[in-house]
Amino acid sequence: MNAAPFQVKSRIVNDVAVIYPKGYLNNLSGEGLVSECGRYIETGIKKIIVNFSETDLINSIGISLLLHVMEELQTTGGTLCFTDMDKVQLGIFDMLGLTKYFRFFQDEKGALQFLGGSAE
Repeated sequence: MNAAPFQVKSRIVNDVAVIYPKGYLNNLSGEGLVSECGRYIETGIKKIIVNFSETDLINSIGISLLLHVMEELQTTGGTLCFTDMDKVQLGIFDMLGLTKYFRFFQDEKGALQFLGGSAE
């Protein structure tokens, strides 16, 4: 299997950071995602959306790194939302019992509305 090289892009919508990981989320690439989220948390951002529309796969290490981001946000009273996950990705989170710890939305617009950001 040839997974795409991992990239992370992001933008701010009002007071919400929206992160766009692209490729295979594992230990090496996951560190890039954690770093991007941490950069926003350090500036006082408490609402983060991770849009998985271009994420091919998430392995167990990738999931543990997402848990790390959630823990960091919880210490600040923040919220982490996931959007645009395919059925397999969402099924894995459900099977692991993680759906009770994260907020999942079908699309970015729904998450932005939930967080009080404007849905463009």
